[in-house]
Amino acid sequence: MSDITRRTLQYDGLSFSYQLIRGRSTSTEPVLAIGGVLQGMHGWSLLEQHVLPYADLVSVDLPGSGKATPLRPRQQLETMCRAVEIILDDLDAARVNFLGYSFGSAVAYRCAQNRPERIARLALGGVPVRISDKLIELWTRGAARMKAGDAEGLVDILMEMFLCPPGRAPVHNRDIVRRLVRRMTLRALTDNPHGFVTMERSVLENLDPVGGLEGVPTLVFCGEHDTISTLTEQRDFASGIEDCRFAAIAEADHWVFLERRAEASDLVMRHFTGRPLTELPYALGGSATGPTASDPSAAAVR
Repeated sequence: MSDITRRTLQYDGLSFSYQLIRGRSTSTEPVLAIGGVLQGMHGWSLLEQHVLPYADLVSVDLPGSGKATPLRPRQQLETMCRAVEIILDDLDAARVNFLGYSFGSAVAYRCAQNRPERIARLALGGVPVRISDKLIELWTRGAARMKAGDAEGLVDILMEMFLCPPGRAPVHNRDIVRRLVRRMTLRALTDNPHGFVTMERSVLENLDPVGGLEGVPTLVFCGEHDTISTLTEQRDFASGIEDCRFAAIAEADHWVFLERRAEASDLVMRHFTGRPLTELPYALGGSATGPTASDPSAAAVR
């Protein structure tokens, strides 16, 4: 049975928590994972079999997720980063391998910019490079449904934001994932009293990752059909990072960790353990490349 530690910490009137699962080996620094806007520390069990042979796994209930208290209006991304630092201090971890996915990628990127010496390697997936006017319009329509008491109506619209529409492109496990995402999203919005406000802030406040990054080996990756920010937008974002590789996982959209969980986990752990990012049958072009390389969609591997 895994050795699990859970601790609750405090900062600036906020309560937040982390879970540490001890790995069977410590051949690389602990892996800290932060996911979508309402994804808490119990949402990363799919990573355990890939991480624990190499490292400890740390997951978190940052403010607004899980059982943590939500951010107050004046508290923004810097507050989230300070919470991450407090967790690292409590762990007595000098450095970690940091995985940020979706909303979590914005947090992880800012943390790496602020304290690069504490990040051994960085993996950023499904990066919300730019929240488009179309996505804001969809959210506005959905929010009106929610405020009218129709949570199901909001979830219907969120499916348009989150998932590649049926028939547009091949996506692994599409039907299963759609049902799962619908159920998880509805639960997050109705069971968490702060869920709607937290999600609205993530859409309407400017969380676009800006500025470059130096001194941290980085992997940026996405599903080839990501609907939040496109493959091209994420590759262009990666080009502003000094030591960066980019990979697109074939036949997946924004929910790549559900649609192709083994492949996404393999890619991330290859990066964190310094193994080659070549001959990857699930990646467009077969490898992770420098972001200035030619468009990987031109040489898709099926």
